[in-house]
Amino acid sequence: MTVEKQIFLSYSHKNSDVANEIDNTLYLRGVRLTRDIRDVRCSYSFKEFMENIRNHDLVLMLISDQYLKSQACMFEVLEFMKKSDYKQRIIPIVNDDVNFELKGIAYLEYWKEKRESLEENIKKHDVEKIKPLEEDRKKIERIENNIIDFIATIRDLKYIQFEKLGISYNEIYERIGLEVNESTRIDYDTITEEDVSFGLAKRYSTNILINKDYPKCEIKNALREIIFSLKADNDVIWVFFYNKLDDISNVNWFCRGYWVSPNLDQKWRPIGIKSNDQIEDIEIEWNDEYENLREICKSHSGTKNEVINWSNALLEKIIPIAKTAIEKFNQFQSSEIDEKEFLEYMHKNRQIVGELYLESGNGKYPPYECDEYIQHFHSLFAIADNMFLIHSKEHMNNWPKKNRIILMKQQKDHFYKILDDLIYEKKKIN
Repeated sequence: MTVEKQIFLSYSHKNSDVANEIDNTLYLRGVRLTRDIRDVRCSYSFKEFMENIRNHDLVLMLISDQYLKSQACMFEVLEFMKKSDYKQRIIPIVNDDVNFELKGIAYLEYWKEKRESLEENIKKHDVEKIKPLEEDRKKIERIENNIIDFIATIRDLKYIQFEKLGISYNEIYERIGLEVNESTRIDYDTITEEDVSFGLAKRYSTNILINKDYPKCEIKNALREIIFSLKADNDVIWVFFYNKLDDISNVNWFCRGYWVSPNLDQKWRPIGIKSNDQIEDIEIEWNDEYENLREICKSHSGTKNEVINWSNALLEKIIPIAKTAIEKFNQFQSSEIDEKEFLEYMHKNRQIVGELYLESGNGKYPPYECDEYIQHFHSLFAIADNMFLIHSKEHMNNWPKKNRIILMKQQKDHFYKILDDLIYEKKKIN
């Protein structure tokens, strides 16, 4: 439903984060707000842009301590107060740093001191040279004369608290004429679930695919819903929200939530997250670097064909070397060749296997559909490197011969299992 009203967003730039969230949330509901950073360029001047506030049907005012001490914000207020019905046309959203107890006296004193300081400076200069300062003095005087009345109006109106926006925008929706549907749920998909229990703590981690352009309050409600459904069976819960499947491969979440049972013994509690938000007993961290990291990952990401072609080139080199090593080890075990011949092969190819192992970690980030394949790919190279490492000249003396033989048997069995898994995963994505 689109609101056919002109709505002005008035705020202090120190509260830009809240303004951005409101702007984005209403835009997703089809409401385009008039806002300085976007619309002032279309006006003849910034002054005209602020005077244009009178022509709007509604004004969303993000009122904070900084707002009440901002000359630009209070000029917007005074322009709108020129309308006789302005009280019916403002929607105040008030931060908890605004103190209504003193009924605006502190702000009256603030603007009085500001005016008196400016008047003292004006007296020191020629009147003709400081006309712009005289205009400022008149504006400040107007603010001083009206600040008590404005604060009294806001205090007596039904205002919305900043912190409530983290839970619901329904009150704003209602007051600007948007339909409110309490039953609406946002869509998300559970991509992976993992039991990561440790000691006596039942731990659970899940990756969720969800559109990051949903309003934050709706994402937080989805997070609360997910964690609430898991609380009964877990002591610790991590929920990671991703915007794209490829973000999961790159571990680039845009939001994550963390909950720990209050009954869990302190010694079993994991290190928490660096939360910058919260809903009830759930800690939340919004990833401010999400877009930057996404661009970095994008520049280093490859297509499915690029990843397959690159990995094939390396596999064609490592597999024959590793298989020959296993064959010679088997021959050594069956006394077809002596240990010297086996070790000569291992020493001869140690460097090239090490180089291939390093090169296997330098590929482009794979798309999500190749994630399992690439995990097996890396495992295969790690196993091959381990086989040659334990028999290398510089390290073989770290293990007794008996232990090296046991380790080699384990590695060769693991190698063929991972190779089979790799071939299977490759068939799945081709």
